[in-house]
Amino acid sequence: MNIISEWLDKTLVPQWRSALRMLSVQWGALCLAAAPIWGALSDEQRASLLGILGIRPEWYVVAAVAIGIYLRLKNQGIAEPKE
Repeated sequence: MNIISEWLDKTLVPQWRSALRMLSVQWGALCLAAAPIWGALSDEQRASLLGILGIRPEWYVVAAVAIGIYLRLKNQGIAEPKE
């Protein structure tokens, strides 16, 4: 386990141990969990859900990616790990 931890320390952002508190990771997990459900919906159901959110159906992927980028760049108050 120590070898894996050392490798992660070298390859990921310094705050990787706090990843579950990061909004961008939470958003990615939500998108990943929702993908099978989204795929099971009919086109009419998808269009209806997106209409409720005010998103045109052809722009939903762009909206999801834009939200992910914003959440990745937003200051989340996670301190740098002590060395």
